[in-house]
Amino acid sequence: MVLFLTIGYSNVTYLNKSFNTVFPLQNHKGASVKNKKAIIISLLGLISIIVFGVLGMVVWSKTGTYPARMVALSALESTHRVTVTQDKWITFTPVDKVEKGMIFYPGGLVEPTAYAPILHRIAEEGVLVIIVPMPLNLAIFNPGAANSVIDNYPKISEWILAGHSLGGATAAIFAENNPTKIDAIAFWDSFPPNSADLSNNAISAISIFGTTNNFPNTKNFDDKKVLLPEDTIFIAIEGANHAQFGDYGPQKGDVVASLSLTEQHNRVAEIMLDFINP
Repeated sequence: MVLFLTIGYSNVTYLNKSFNTVFPLQNHKGASVKNKKAIIISLLGLISIIVFGVLGMVVWSKTGTYPARMVALSALESTHRVTVTQDKWITFTPVDKVEKGMIFYPGGLVEPTAYAPILHRIAEEGVLVIIVPMPLNLAIFNPGAANSVIDNYPKISEWILAGHSLGGATAAIFAENNPTKIDAIAFWDSFPPNSADLSNNAISAISIFGTTNNFPNTKNFDDKKVLLPEDTIFIAIEGANHAQFGDYGPQKGDVVASLSLTEQHNRVAEIMLDFINP
């Protein structure tokens, strides 16, 4: 995303005319002239701050995003069981007829393709899976992204919305605002924000999280359980860490996993499939 701003002579002339209407010039040098110039300078300064702020955020998101690694990139290849396409969304389409679909919100500042290994595995069992890339790789900028996916696949009768980390928190926002659009929600090492309390929501929910010595790796995880539906299924994976829900390498502040990448991927896929197809 690139934002260009051009302020030419004609634009400044227009501003001058506009301010002449609001602040009419006097025949003598008065305060109105000074006020007009000060306001124009302030506006131009404000516009410059906004432009540089947006450009700075774009650069920050590009340089700060964790890229997908080889295991994830290999899972983007189509097989005799699943066709993988990458355009507006990253779609894993089973070759057989499907009735269930799963929409996935990636974690913050993680390349969406990093989640391909687990999601490809789920698609192999007859579930349409769609990863929704997010603006600046931050799901919070488009919490309603699932709507367009659901509208695009009217033949899918059951929808599961899943997300990792920030993606899970954003999925909770969608669930709160669209209680009838999805049938189930899955949190991968994540929980709802305080603004998206799902405790009174009847939606089916599962929370999969990593633990070390039987304690959740995610700070404040236990305190946030009250924000989830009463019948939420909580499944801990001992030895799992945050980054190995995808394949994007070590993440700052994460614990060291005692499970291998493959072991954690297999475990998460099995848990999800048991939840989707009980």
